Amino acid sequence: GRGIVSTPSDFGEFGQRPTHPELLEWLSGELVANDWSLKEMHRRIMSSSTYRMSSRRGAAAAERDAENYLLSHFELRRLGAEEVRDSILATNGTLNRQMFGPSIYSMMPQEALDTASRPDNAWGRSPEDQVRRRSIYIKVKRSLTTPLLAAFDVADTDQSCPERFVTNQPAQALALLNSEFIHKQARLFADRLVKDAGARLEDQIRRGLHLALGREPEESEVLLHASFATSLESEHGLSPQEALIDFCLVAYNLNEFVYVD
Repeated sequence: GRGIVSTPSDFGEFGQRPTHPELLEWLSGELVANDWSLKEMHRRIMSSSTYRMSSRRGAAAAERDAENYLLSHFELRRLGAEEVRDSILATNGTLNRQMFGPSIYSMMPQEALDTASRPDNAWGRSPEDQVRRRSIYIKVKRSLTTPLLAAFDVADTDQSCPERFVTNQPAQALALLNSEFIHKQARLFADRLVKDAGARLEDQIRRGLHLALGREPEESEVLLHASFATSLESEHGLSPQEALIDFCLVAYNLNEFVYVD
């Protein structure tokens, strides 16, 4: 989440010095040697032992290098706005990975459209399969931003954005719990779990946690969420499908879903 030079918009006199100048020099040489291939550069960095370290840090590292300039551990990172939306779609199995082509119109709630000067003509409509394309293809309109992306600090298109600043605000929790978009995705997620795991609740939850967290869940986690779903049925009169949808909402709201450690 931070470059070797931590001021990406200023490499000059008033910018920060590189933390690892020799590494920066070597990487520059590698970029040229590989015909300026950014994909090759990404592959080299992301397959390095430094990039793949855990976010846990020891007491000695915390004392000697509190800001982690020496890269003794991975920096805990929240997903960017586009990554959050794409991860939601990927988890429920509906992400359209088609590349290139014109921009698309994302799902826009009526409350957002009502803020426009001409609500009926403020936003277009794309076919359902196109709506599920990656967030990088969403049409950019300065006066109307997709609410989920806006909540998770998408770049302001009115000015240059050399780096994004991560905020922590109530709108993020509301977007992941109460929005029309997330409820629709949770229903699709629940449908996938029934299809993938069958009718047994514990199997559905195990599959759901695996998809959402990218790891095999512990049995205690499965039992905890199964107990939650069962209580929704017995105490609140929800059907098994409705309880499963609520579990999917919970999965989308887990810290481990939106944070990379």
